Order: sequence, then C-alpha cells, then structure tokens
Amino acid sequence: MEDLNMKIRSVVAASTIFFFSFGAPAVGETAAPTIKPAQAAETVNKAETVDNTEKVNKTETTLELLQDAYQKQISLGNEERSKQEMKEVLEPYFTEKMADVYLKHNAVKGEKEYIVYGTDFPILSIPFFAYDSSTKIKDLGNKKIVYQYFEKTDEGPVTYEGHYESVTLVKEDGHWKVASISESLTEPK
Repeated sequence: MEDLNMKIRSVVAASTIFFFSFGAPAVGETAAPTIKPAQAAETVNKAETVDNTEKVNKTETTLELLQDAYQKQISLGNEERSKQEMKEVLEPYFTEKMADVYLKHNAVKGEKEYIVYGTDFPILSIPFFAYDSSTKIKDLGNKKIVYQYFEKTDEGPVTYEGHYESVTLVKEDGHWKVASISESLTEPK
C-alpha cells in the first residue's frame, strides 16, 4: 500500500510540475480549458483589424471576444516588440487607456525591446473565467460587465478568499473593447 501511495504522490508531483511549467493561474483564476497552446503561439499581424461589433451581440460571442483579447495579451510574451507595437496588438480589443495601463504594469525591458512575461500573479489580465454558466454577463446597453465568483481556496500553492473578478466592455467607435479588469468582494453592478 505504501508503494501505491508513493506512486500516486509521484504522479501528482509530476502533474503539478508540468502544469506550472506553462505558468500557473493567478490569484483567483482557474485554468481556462478553451485556450490552446497553438493559439497562444500565433504570430500577430501588426496591420490586423478586427470588427468586434458583431462578437458581442450574443453571450457566446461576448465570451469569445474575451478569449481573443486574452490570447492577444498572451501573444505579447512570444517576442520582444516596441511598446507601440504591443499597443497595436491590443488595440482591437482594449481601449487605449486600458492598453496603456496594462503595458505600464506588465511590459518589461528585454534584451532590445519590451516583452510581457508569464507570471503566477498577472496584473490586469483577462481572468481565467470558466466560460460556462458560472460566468455572468450584465448588459447595460453601451457597457457590458462580464464576471464570475471564485470560491475561497486554501489548498495548494495559491490561496485566496472568495471574490468576484470582472471585465467591463464598452462600445468605442462602434466596437466593443475591454475598458477595465477588476476584483471585488461584492458582485459587480
């Protein structure tokens, strides 16, 4: 029996090391199964233009918009770029102010230009929503709040109190964009 317990511990340890080698979810985040490594490695075309207006008309496409925005954030860790190039990657999905604040907190000087490194505690990143019925959307006309409650956890390397994480989308020049990302103890209004 002791040998079986040792094998189980070895498998758990190996799985944990494998999981965290890809970057652990941040405080209050859970791993999002809909994000594929191939998507994260996709090269970003600087001239890319995206019409997000249609994406936010339905719940599923609102969540897809957030997943796409998250992928753009992740893509900033693929190669060094100027801050202006990074901003151009984010612009189809983030307001100018939100892109500036995100880069201020996350872009670091690399060998020649800037890069956003993966971390256990990302600042202003799209939360790891479950993208299911636990992820709620409040439609307020020209503003949408996407949020989810994350239960308290005190197990494992990351612990946190129960809280809400939210993303506010606003319509800017006819396009939906991320205007803010926040955490709170109360349900977003």
